[in-house]
Amino acid sequence: MKSHHFVAVLAAIILVAASGCSNTPGHNGPLSAGDESSSTCAPEAGESVFTFGLDWLANGSDSSVTVTGVELIDAENMEIIEAVLLPEPDPPTRMGIGLVDDYPPTDYTEHSDGGAYWDLREIVEGATVEGHESSNLLMGIMANGQASMEGAVISYEHEGDSYRVETKNRIRVRTQCGGVD
Repeated sequence: MKSHHFVAVLAAIILVAASGCSNTPGHNGPLSAGDESSSTCAPEAGESVFTFGLDWLANGSDSSVTVTGVELIDAENMEIIEAVLLPEPDPPTRMGIGLVDDYPPTDYTEHSDGGAYWDLREIVEGATVEGHESSNLLMGIMANGQASMEGAVISYEHEGDSYRVETKNRIRVRTQCGGVD
């Protein structure tokens, strides 16, 4: 009987210790990256630069969050050259830019509104997402040959605590898209 009690107390201590670390990065903060996941393939063309913008960051709190960084998860032959946040356009839409050639994306910088929407961007480090608002994460990415990444980790601060949230959209750059990865 004593061993069951000891195991239960030990489990409770571990649970309290794991949940009590609010100043360490975690996944329990107010910023979410959505539940969607996808795998996008781009044809390999040696060294290539493209824009990836499928991820929306939504702040579920009443106060703003400040993004402190972004990094790719399990990146192979791929790196971020720039990452920005764009507010939700007016009228609102949750459509992301997806995967397009070049960075910055000409649809935002040269067409439709002459670049006025692109001028609203904030470089990720230091960008804010206001309470109960969403921002589109756009990453300029350089790939060298066959490349991949499994998503991105966004680090941010909210009311003095540090958090991390992961996106679930991945990229593959392959000689031929389709079939087995």
